Amino acid sequence: MASNLDTLVTVFGGSGFIGRNVVRALAKRDYRIRVAVRRPELAGHLQPLGRVGQIHTVQANLRYPASVEAAMRDSHVAVNLVGILTEGGAQTFDAVQAKGAETVAKAAAAAGASMVQVSAIGADAQS
Repeated sequence: MASNLDTLVTVFGGSGFIGRNVVRALAKRDYRIRVAVRRPELAGHLQPLGRVGQIHTVQANLRYPASVEAAMRDSHVAVNLVGILTEGGAQTFDAVQAKGAETVAKAAAAAGASMVQVSAIGADAQS
C-alpha cells in the first residue's frame, strides 16, 4: 500500500482561513502539499505547518486556466477552497464560485486527479 508521501495534493486557496487548517491537517497526515494561491509571497506562514520541503506554494489564479493547469501538474488530488463572500472588481461570484470551480474541476480531470470542492455559498448536491 502506498504511503501518503506518494500523494501530491494541490490546495487552491490554501492560505485562507479554512485553507491553512486543511494544509495543517494534510501535513500531519504526511501528504505532499502544493498550495496554489494568487500571491505566493504572502503564503510563507504555511511553511512551518509541515516538514522541510513538504509544503510548496505556487502562483495560480482561477480566472486563468493555464495557471490552474500548471498548478495541477503531477497532482493526485485537488482541493478547491477558493471563495468570496462579497464581489469586488474581477472577483465576481460567477468568476470565482462558478467558473473558477469549473476551471479547477477541468484541470483535475485532465490530470487524472480526484477533486474536493468546498463552497463559500450554499450549494445543491443535485445541481
